[in-house]
Amino acid sequence: MNILLVEDDEMLRRSLAFFLTSNKYTVTSFDNGTDAIDHINSVDPGIDLVITDLNLPFAAGQQVIGVVRKKFKDEVPVIVLTSSGVESTELEVLDLGADEFVTKPFSPPVLLKRIQKLLAKQENLR
Repeated sequence: MNILLVEDDEMLRRSLAFFLTSNKYTVTSFDNGTDAIDHINSVDPGIDLVITDLNLPFAAGQQVIGVVRKKFKDEVPVIVLTSSGVESTELEVLDLGADEFVTKPFSPPVLLKRIQKLLAKQENLR
């Protein structure tokens, strides 16, 4: 399974990519929204799930969500990672089409369970 990870915090991006790779996922990561959007818009990016921060350089996580929804409809789950625990932010990203909202700091094993749950749900819909 292929995960697109968009996170501008280098330490978090690298450690999360390592954690996911060690759990048998293939991870493509970007440190800004523009590069991630370019990847999503490529001919066949091979994405099964997207994990994105909201506060990103060049293009925000909300824009990443919008592009994912435009290209893949509901076929690719989106998990939002953010340091914002504000309810209005959570409601906004859920309205944009995010499937999960995870507030930083978070537990990687709990995030892994959410990923597994979303991917299993997608498999059942195919």
